[in-house]
Amino acid sequence: MASEIVVGIDFGTTYSGVSWAVNGGIKAVRVINDWPNPSSTVATSDKVPTIISYQGGSPQWGFSVDNVRKDSFRWIKLLLDPKNQVGRSSEAVLTSMKLLGTLNKTAEDVAADYLRMIWNYAKEDIQKVRGDDWESIYTLKCVLTVPAIWSPVAKEKTLKIARMAGLPQNLNLVTEPEAAALAVLKEKSEEGEFLEVGDSFVVCDAGGGTVDLISYKIVDLNPLAVEECAVGDGGLCGSVYLDQAFERYIKTIVGESEWNSIKDKSKKKMMREFELAIKRCYAGDDQEYSVDLQGVEDNPEEGIDDDTITLKPSVLKTVFDHVIGQIMRLVEKQIDDAQENGNCVKAILLVGGFGTNRYMHKQLKDAHKKSGIQVLQNNGAWSAICRGATLWGLENSEHSPSAKKTVRARIARYSYGLSCAKRFDESKGHRLADRRKCPDGLFRAINQMEWLLEKGDKVEEGKILHTQLVANTQVGLLSTGMRYFSDELYYCGDDQPPSRKEISVKELCKVDYGIKCSKLWRETSYRDSTTKQKWRDATFDLFIGLDSATLHFFVLYKGEAVAYTEAKYKEEF
Repeated sequence: MASEIVVGIDFGTTYSGVSWAVNGGIKAVRVINDWPNPSSTVATSDKVPTIISYQGGSPQWGFSVDNVRKDSFRWIKLLLDPKNQVGRSSEAVLTSMKLLGTLNKTAEDVAADYLRMIWNYAKEDIQKVRGDDWESIYTLKCVLTVPAIWSPVAKEKTLKIARMAGLPQNLNLVTEPEAAALAVLKEKSEEGEFLEVGDSFVVCDAGGGTVDLISYKIVDLNPLAVEECAVGDGGLCGSVYLDQAFERYIKTIVGESEWNSIKDKSKKKMMREFELAIKRCYAGDDQEYSVDLQGVEDNPEEGIDDDTITLKPSVLKTVFDHVIGQIMRLVEKQIDDAQENGNCVKAILLVGGFGTNRYMHKQLKDAHKKSGIQVLQNNGAWSAICRGATLWGLENSEHSPSAKKTVRARIARYSYGLSCAKRFDESKGHRLADRRKCPDGLFRAINQMEWLLEKGDKVEEGKILHTQLVANTQVGLLSTGMRYFSDELYYCGDDQPPSRKEISVKELCKVDYGIKCSKLWRETSYRDSTTKQKWRDATFDLFIGLDSATLHFFVLYKGEAVAYTEAKYKEEF
């Protein structure tokens, strides 16, 4: 078997990161930090801006895009989840949506183009370190991260985009908080830091667009093993919403008509200044900060003088409190959920770009001082997700089948199931409107749910869900070719999923499969008592494999894989 290189990609809302490792020897993870940057020859950065521009023909991306260029796509990731209506109201996303129309491109096309750019650069980095002939020596495995709060449809869409971008066939998704937790907990374990069997940790992954929370309990130390101990949570309250709140404030004090007359170049320069000089280092103190906004009229009452806006400490605090307050409520709820399950939460681990913010650390620390829960920020928190993705890929590789998985069990965030017809019984709450007479002469209640997995269930690593599918078909002795079938898989976010297909039960995907008529003809036949037509029932076994972020389907008929199986995901609007 050829040697393998595992590449982890953190495709973020505002910044993206890539790391890789050879699956052999010490398995050292290399974070790419020398991204192409025409404005700087020496600076390094663990991440590259998630920006792409098509001005002038060939796409420009990352640091190569002039930060004030009007035609650049920003926050494109927020367009990939149809459920995210909040992010679509932001100026950066609205600009990107307008650009899509002028370029005749979809959000998926643009995301794929950006991913292709960083993927090609990652391959250049591997070549630089492993030599020109590396592609003949190594096979490639890629792990791409996604927010845990994303819908299953958005996760599937990410896989599609990755394939459009030319990423390798050997491709997996992992949720961002799981990847971050893997990197941080493994480092703490190797450093011998305060981890004890039975301790629980809440990992708060605060990124640009999303904030994800996940809780783990330590079940072993040598090697490190953890299991999720509460249903993960999250929200759309990442640092881009801080940008939005700040921009709204500036717009208010400047006035709408004057704001509209100011050049986009000046606005973007001001927002860049806010990001680098204020957002990252604000600590909630009384220090005065200012930003430059060229072309703004003087207004001493509002602190505007000579193209400079001085920001009142109370205003900045309000802007930060609005977003950080949402994150603190999510953290509080996650701690409560973990403790309700009998876990003792020892620490909150802050990761992600926004997780490095000093004010958030202070607020969380003050809030949990009495309970004795520590709030920890780690060096390298910004690159933790891409490093964790690489580590996850090394653990979940065919090249190392005996590798011990760090995450031994997860908690289901959704219920998954099938709609079925059950023997009609009013005493079980079946509705008359659902009653149907079937070809076998029995009355059954349609629209009933059979849940294969319920939200909150513990899912052991490697668990496979199984159910049987019964298909009615008309096949004769002379029938040839294939007969195709289709079953819908549903999901539900309710804490207690309903027994019937109610409004909260959403279609996830159709599982299409087919089998030769010559095999189906061997099934026992029966006649419909009403129409006298001849039918046969075929029983299939549906298996669903679960990992951190994706579902894998396979269908068997009498112990053999059927000729054709495909899951077609339903779009959400």
